[in-house]
Amino acid sequence: MKSVVIVYAVSWLILLVVYIVSLFQKKNSKKGSKAWEQFLNEQKSAKEKAIDKLVYVIMILFAPLVVLILPYILVRDARAKKQERIRKEENDKKEREIEEHKVACRENYTRLVRTNHHQSNDDYVQIAQCLYKLVRNKDYRNILRLLDMTSLPSTMKFDVEECKQEGDGRGSKLFIKTSTNEHLFNIYDYLRFEDSKMGAWQAFLLVRLVHYLPLWWHANYDKRDYIYTKEDFNHITHFVDRGFDKSVLLDYNITPEITGEDGKYYISCCFWTDFGGLIREFVEITFADNKLKSSFVFDKKVIHEYQCGIMF
Repeated sequence: MKSVVIVYAVSWLILLVVYIVSLFQKKNSKKGSKAWEQFLNEQKSAKEKAIDKLVYVIMILFAPLVVLILPYILVRDARAKKQERIRKEENDKKEREIEEHKVACRENYTRLVRTNHHQSNDDYVQIAQCLYKLVRNKDYRNILRLLDMTSLPSTMKFDVEECKQEGDGRGSKLFIKTSTNEHLFNIYDYLRFEDSKMGAWQAFLLVRLVHYLPLWWHANYDKRDYIYTKEDFNHITHFVDRGFDKSVLLDYNITPEITGEDGKYYISCCFWTDFGGLIREFVEITFADNKLKSSFVFDKKVIHEYQCGIMF
């Protein structure tokens, strides 16, 4: 489209120049030529003469505007290209920073796990499995009673807004209810966590809670069954039962790992999804003033690949 406009603009300019030159030529032409031109004009009908005049009027009126339009188009395109270049540079910078962050997280996690591999994770697993039972029973208001390293101001209550079964897909949401019955969905602005490995684990559990709260339609692509022990393989639910043999998963190491200190913690945990299989994800949990600053996934590894073949 831009090329067409430029071609027409140049054409109009040429026509305008030709018309101006023709005026000078007519003025300086001989009388015989004028007589011949007058004879030709007399042979034209009134309609043809009117069209000729209209063409000249249009050329005179609109051709000068092209002088302004063409520079405007060029300046606009140059500005758009500059903005696009700036956006690309910013995106490239963000991608580099993300990759650098992932590399740093992997190095820190590997180093910390190597020095703390002997620690037991039984307490972490017990809390995670109890949380799963609360969700299954829809006992949402007792979630923070279970997560004892997580707190809210006394005037606020933690709850869940289950998704409505309508539309093309949506998930349930965590929210905080104030004393005036206001629902606040930016829950991490108000939640406080103990700056410890257990506090980080409980923050991780809250962040991942949306994956096994009630989901509707397309949101089921995000459905996960978290695996903490081999017994949890019995809780895997499939969209379609195609006779998948869960025993093939029993030999894999699915033990969660929680490590870190001083506001920066690293968690490795497994989950099952019908749209990928058994996956271990690696997450950095960062605290600032006992608030959750970030939950950053720095790696994922497919342990056992599986696809249910469903497309919503």
